[in-house]
Amino acid sequence: MKTYRLIRDTILAVICTLLVIPILIYGFPFVVCADSSYTVMSGSMSPTLYPGDLVIVKVIKPEEIKVGDVLTVKPEEAVYTHRVIEKLEGETYFFRLKGDANEEPDPRLIEASQIIGKVFITFPFRYLYTSYGFTSVLLVPAALIIGKQIHTVYQLTKRRNKRETMRWRRKSQSALDTTTLLLALILIVSTTRVIAPHFIAGSSSYFSDVEWSTALFSTGICHVNVFVEIKPDTLNLESKGEWITVYAFIETEYDEKEIDVSTVNIDGEVMAVRGELIDSQLMVKFDREQIIVYLQGCEDGEEVELTVSGEFMDGVIFSGSDTIVVIRGGNG
Repeated sequence: MKTYRLIRDTILAVICTLLVIPILIYGFPFVVCADSSYTVMSGSMSPTLYPGDLVIVKVIKPEEIKVGDVLTVKPEEAVYTHRVIEKLEGETYFFRLKGDANEEPDPRLIEASQIIGKVFITFPFRYLYTSYGFTSVLLVPAALIIGKQIHTVYQLTKRRNKRETMRWRRKSQSALDTTTLLLALILIVSTTRVIAPHFIAGSSSYFSDVEWSTALFSTGICHVNVFVEIKPDTLNLESKGEWITVYAFIETEYDEKEIDVSTVNIDGEVMAVRGELIDSQLMVKFDREQIIVYLQGCEDGEEVELTVSGEFMDGVIFSGSDTIVVIRGGNG
C-alpha cells in the first residue's frame, strides 16, 4: 500500500511540475534570460503553434533575424506571432511575415521598430484544449477530489463504537493529504490555463495571430480603369527623399472624392500614407523609403511598371498603371 501511494504521489508530483514550471517561467521570463511571454489565441501558426501554447520571447537585433525565424510583433494595436519569409535590407530593415497556416503572406511589411522579439521557448499547453487533455487534468482530478470527499462523509456517518470512531479519526487525520493537495493544484493550474485566456484576451499578456480574407460582392460596375501619373518618373534608389506622389484622373461617373484613400496601394505591396483632392485630381502620397525597399531588386536603368489600385467608398475597385525608370547612383 505504501509503495502504491508513493508511485501515485510521484506521478501526480511530476504532472504538477509539468504544469507549474511553465507557468512560473511565463510569469517571470527573466529566469530563462527572456524578455516577455504570451499565450497563443488562434491557429494561424499551426502546426508550429496552437491555441493555448505559451511562448517565451527574447529581444533580438534586426541584423540577427533570419528567414524562418518566428517573431512576435506589434505593428499597430494587435500583437501576433508569424514566421519571417523575406528580409529586406536598405537604410533600415523590413520583414515580410506569414502564418504557417495562412495561404498568403501578411499584407504589410514589418519594420524593425515593430518587432517585440523572437520566440525563444514554446510550452505546448495546447493539450489542455483537447478532449484528452481536458479529461486528464480537469475532469479526472475534480472527480477524484469529489469522490474522496464523498467517501469521507460516508465514513463519518457510519455507526461505530467509541473505540472504532477514535481509530477512524486518527486514520482520517490526513484527509487533506499529499494526494488531495496535488490533485487540487493540478485542477487549479489547468483550469486557469483553459479559462483565463478567454477572459483576458486582448490584454498585453495575450496575443491573437491574425489572418486576412477579402470578399467583394457588387452589382453593375465592379472595376474602373483610371489614369495615374507617378512622380518622380525616375527614381534613384540611392537618393534621399520623403514622398512618391501619385495623381489619379477618373473619366467615369465615379468621382475622385469617392475614393477610400486608406485602400490605395502600389502593386498590393506599399500602402498610401495620405491623400487629398487638388483641382479635381486625387493626389496620394507614398513613403519613398518603402517603395525603394520594394524596388531593391531592379537593375540600373530598368523601366518598371507600377500598378496603383484601391477602392471607392461603395467597394468598387479601380486601378491604373504608370512606368518609372529605376537608377542607382548618379544625380537622379
